[in-house]
Amino acid sequence: MGSHRFFDHTGDFGADLDAASEAELYEASVEALITLFVAHPTSIDERETRALQAPGIDAEDQLVTLGNEVLFLFETGWLARRIRVESLDDETLHATAFGEPFDPSRHEIARPVKAVTHHGARVDETESGWVGRLIFDL
Repeated sequence: MGSHRFFDHTGDFGADLDAASEAELYEASVEALITLFVAHPTSIDERETRALQAPGIDAEDQLVTLGNEVLFLFETGWLARRIRVESLDDETLHATAFGEPFDPSRHEIARPVKAVTHHGARVDETESGWVGRLIFDL
């Protein structure tokens, strides 16, 4: 399982990501987004699933697209708790999101996130696993 560490960024917020595999890095990025976005992520039940696709010209583009797809789900009334990467290649990431319809009486929004940005996005394989970085536009 991957992990994340938040850092302040001028007017925004960022997350550094660490994982054993590339797929886990993408999963950790959504965990970071939900942790930043929702005051109590454990309030989101995994009652339903949604298929996600994140096309991109490179790994960084796929990482940003994935985050913005999760935000789009919220904007259309559905809140993801986590994702599982089903397949990943040079052109598209396919994942399953687990969550439920947004309920403002149960899901307190901690910080409205407008977008996941391309600025500073990074995905790199290292000797010990995978590292990444995302900047969230608040």
